[in-house]
Amino acid sequence: MALQDIIDSAVNVEVNRSKLVAQTVSRSGRISVASRNWANPFRFVVTPKPVWTAAEYRAAFETLLDRDKYEPHAIRLNNTAGNSWMVPYQGGGDANSNTLIDSYSATADTSGTRIILTNINSTTITAGTYLFKQGDYLRIPITASNIGRYPYIATSDVVIPTAFSGRVGTIDAAGNTVIFDEGITYPSFISTTTRTRVTLTTGTTTGLSVGQLLTKTAGTGVFGGITYIESIINSTQFVIVSTTACTADSLTFSGSGPTSTPAVAIPIHRGFIGTITSNSQPAVGSLATGFNVIVTKLPQIRYLPGQLVELTSDLELIEEIL
Repeated sequence: MALQDIIDSAVNVEVNRSKLVAQTVSRSGRISVASRNWANPFRFVVTPKPVWTAAEYRAAFETLLDRDKYEPHAIRLNNTAGNSWMVPYQGGGDANSNTLIDSYSATADTSGTRIILTNINSTTITAGTYLFKQGDYLRIPITASNIGRYPYIATSDVVIPTAFSGRVGTIDAAGNTVIFDEGITYPSFISTTTRTRVTLTTGTTTGLSVGQLLTKTAGTGVFGGITYIESIINSTQFVIVSTTACTADSLTFSGSGPTSTPAVAIPIHRGFIGTITSNSQPAVGSLATGFNVIVTKLPQIRYLPGQLVELTSDLELIEEIL
């Protein structure tokens, strides 16, 4: 508990989960960006309380100094009441806000930057119920006895979707510019075969929701593997993400809904690390905020009169990715 004790009494803890991004600017002023950091490890800077008694120092720091910058530590972000506001589960998938989502399990097809959850006992199937809200932590056990090493953060609000059928739309080909908002400034992206736009020709996006799984029922267009709605642009356009390449063309399709076993995709902030071989319930909130970390910078220590110890610098940590 040495490192955990230091974190629990710290002046502040800085959490950095930014992606590794490279940027270049051409002579004409065009900016090119790229990111290749699939694991995207969490990084932490801990500012410990500055002055410790000799007894406190020995209890907290001897284990830390013995493990040095080689052996891993296990930590939690909200081990104290003062930090509990950071990570509570905000979704409505379970009445107990910091526990497992009792009704849902991750399925064996989990991969990429989303986690597929399937209802297993039909206790939470009301359309519109929040399963996750943006910023919620979740963690997927690898086996029934292993809660899993890596936490993930939901990047979108996800509700149990409302089922629909008979919508007709056209899948964009790769290489098209997809604009999210038409205004003075607007974000956009270039479509690929696995992340592209659907433009409806029958019906509207009313009732569709992020994370909803889509199934083709007719037409020459094809959804590639598991396909879900990543974002909704406007009343006739939305963005889809697929596990394999889509075929651009018109198609008729349906969307998942609150049946006895509804399945939903949860977009996450980084690529899923590892595989799942059996259904397992996700941990959420405080249960999902455990990290295995390596110390990359140890604090400087100054001994003071009166059996006091002063720490003159921060600790730096990085999540261990195996």
